[in-house]
Amino acid sequence: MAQNETQHDSRTLDINKKVVENIDNGILVLDDSLKIHHFNRWLELHTNMKEEDVSGKQLDALFTNINTKTLIRKIKTALRLHSPTFYTASTSRYLIPIKVNKLTGTSFEYMQQDVSIIPFNLEQNLVALIITDQTNMANTNALLHSHILKIKELNTELIKERDTIDKKVLFLKLNKERKISDLSQALLEQIYYDKEELLGLDYLHRERYNLDIGLQKKILDALLEKRVFEYEEKTQTAHGEEIIFKSSLVPEYNAYGEYLGTIIFRENITDAKHLAQTQEKVLATSRSAAMGEMLSMIAHQWRQPLSLINTIMATLKIKTQLNKLDTETMYSSFEKIESTTKYLSETIDDFRDYFKPNKLASEFLLSELFDNSIFFLKDEMVQQGIAYEVNIPQDLHIYTYKNELIQSIINIIKNSVDAFYEVESTKKYIKVKVTELDSHLAISIEDNAGGIEQETLKKVFEPYFSTKSNNGTGLGLYMCYAIITEHLKGHIVMQSKNGTTTTLLELPYKLIQGEHS
Repeated sequence: MAQNETQHDSRTLDINKKVVENIDNGILVLDDSLKIHHFNRWLELHTNMKEEDVSGKQLDALFTNINTKTLIRKIKTALRLHSPTFYTASTSRYLIPIKVNKLTGTSFEYMQQDVSIIPFNLEQNLVALIITDQTNMANTNALLHSHILKIKELNTELIKERDTIDKKVLFLKLNKERKISDLSQALLEQIYYDKEELLGLDYLHRERYNLDIGLQKKILDALLEKRVFEYEEKTQTAHGEEIIFKSSLVPEYNAYGEYLGTIIFRENITDAKHLAQTQEKVLATSRSAAMGEMLSMIAHQWRQPLSLINTIMATLKIKTQLNKLDTETMYSSFEKIESTTKYLSETIDDFRDYFKPNKLASEFLLSELFDNSIFFLKDEMVQQGIAYEVNIPQDLHIYTYKNELIQSIINIIKNSVDAFYEVESTKKYIKVKVTELDSHLAISIEDNAGGIEQETLKKVFEPYFSTKSNNGTGLGLYMCYAIITEHLKGHIVMQSKNGTTTTLLELPYKLIQGEHS
C-alpha cells in the first residue's frame, strides 16, 4: 500500500514537472532542510545547471549567498500555516545569483527576484519556490528613486533660491483685486514696515499721495490690460524718509496660463537721483563758469572794435572843433562805426546762441562747427603766436546737439590756449584732426603746451580739479565730459606724452533723438 502511495506521489510530481516546464518563472521544489527535489527548465537556462546535477543537493551549498536560517524558517512557516509566504534577500535582493544581460540597460549586476514560498506536499514537507524576474521593476523603482532624490535636491535649491530672492530682490505682489498679497523681505527692510501692516491694502489707494493722477491712470490701465509698465515713484518709509523707486509692473501667470495678479519689481534709485541732481547743480555751476570765461573772451574780442570806435569819435571831435569835418569824412566815419557796432552785436548774438540749450538735434557740417568754435579764440591765438591747423573732411556731416558740442570744443581749445601761458615755446600749435570710422567719428585735438603729468591726467575730468595756476574753476573739462558722455552719447579721453596733450573724442554720426539727458 505504501509503495502504491509513493508511486502515486512520484507520478503526481512528474505531472507537475511537465506542467511547469514551460512557465516563464523559476520553480524550485525543496524540503524543509533545503534539499532540492525539482529544478525546472527556466532555472537550468538561467544558471547553466542541469536538474540531474543538482537534485538531492542542498540549495544553500550550491548558492552560499542564501540566508539558510531565514529561508528554513520561512519554509516551515508556510508548511505549518498551510499558506504561501515570501522570501526577501534584504541586501542582494535575489535568492539565486543570475547575471543580468548588460544590453538591457539595467543598473543591476544580478537579476532582482521576487520569491514566493507555496506549500507543495505537506506529508513530505515539500514547498515550491516560485522565482519571478523583477529586474525591470526594480530598475524602474531605482530610477524613480533617483528622480525623487533629484526632485528633493532641486526643491531644496528652489527653496534656497526663493529665500535668496526674498532677501535680495525688491518686489511686492498684487492679487487680481490689486491688493497687496506679498512683499519681499528685502523691500520691507528698505521701507521699514512689517509685512502684516501692508498685506491686504489696495496698492493704488495706498500710493495715491505719492503718484500724480496721470501716473495713477497709466498704472491702472496697465493692471487692467495685464501688460508690463515701468515708472518712477517717490514714497515714504515708515520713518517718514523719502525713497525713490524705479518700478516695473509685470503680470503673473501660473503654469496653465491663468492670470494670478501682478508683481511689481522695484529698484532703489534714491542715491542715483540725488547724485544726478548734484551733478546737474555742478554742471549748472560749470556752465556759469564757462559763461564767465566766454564773457572774458568777448571782452577781448570787443577791445579792438571799441578802440576803433573811440578813435573815430575822437577824430570827428577834433575835425569838428577845427572846422575841417567834411561830409565825406563824416559819412565814412559813420559807416565804420555802424559796421563795428554790427560786429559787436553779432558777437553777442553768437554768445547767446552758443549757450542756448538745444531741444532738438540737428544736422550740420563739422568743419563749420569748428570754424564757429574758434571765433572767440582766434585773436588770442594770434597774439600768442599759436598756429591752428585743421584737418576735417569738408563734406562731413554730423547729427547731434550743435550748441553743446560747440561749448565742449571751445572749452577744450581754450584749455589748450591757456596752457601756453604756463610754458615758453617758440613753435606753438593746436592741431585738430577728424577721422571717419565705421560707426562713429573720432576727433583729435592736440597741443604742444608742455603736456600733463600722468597722475594729473587721472583727475582732469573731475569737478573742481584745475591745472591752471591762477583762476581755474576746475569745471570746464568736467562740463565737457558730462556733455560728451551723457548728452551726446560719446566718449572722451585725454592723453599726454613728450610735451604734447591730446584730447580724443568719439561721437556717433547720428544721435538717436530722445537720448538727450
